[in-house]
Amino acid sequence: MLDNMGDQDDPDLCMLGNFIKGIEMDSWRVAEGAPVGAILPKDARLYMDKENLGIQLSSLLGNTQQMLIVHKDVKDIIQKHCGDEKVEYLSFTLYDHRKRVYSRDYFIINPLGTFDCLDMGASDVQRGTENPERIVEVLEPVLDRKKMKNAPPLFRIDKDSKSYVLSFELAKEISEGDFSNLLVSELKFSDA
Repeated sequence: MLDNMGDQDDPDLCMLGNFIKGIEMDSWRVAEGAPVGAILPKDARLYMDKENLGIQLSSLLGNTQQMLIVHKDVKDIIQKHCGDEKVEYLSFTLYDHRKRVYSRDYFIINPLGTFDCLDMGASDVQRGTENPERIVEVLEPVLDRKKMKNAPPLFRIDKDSKSYVLSFELAKEISEGDFSNLLVSELKFSDA
């Protein structure tokens, strides 16, 4: 699983709290894996915010909007593994705190939809108090090996669309690169 927040303990790293200027009301789309490309402005802009003063760029830009924002070199690896069919690669211009162009080298990676991969009996989930069938939060995801046989290289967990899961091959290629601020944790299988 890839942590889209990155290293939160390094105050020098760029951490973003905003969404694309002009479509802020649709930020839920990226958090849930809904398409954004059709409403993305041609000159998409994302601004650094006053709450996060770090300006050091890294391979992954941490953010509070549940987006997966990566440098074009990481995007190229993801695109090689995933193709263009079920993932959006949204380019934008990053502006600094003084509203000056800071970088054009980043993309929001938006895997569309979710993938049913969890062993619900083995996963630690928080259920709704009024409706116990409703999953409020997945605290510790545990994968079902049978469901994972047809898993795409990058996907969002069904019942936890804000989590990004990488295939072993994709994670391996990214880990072999000279990238920064990419924090990956291994998920357990229920039969392991």
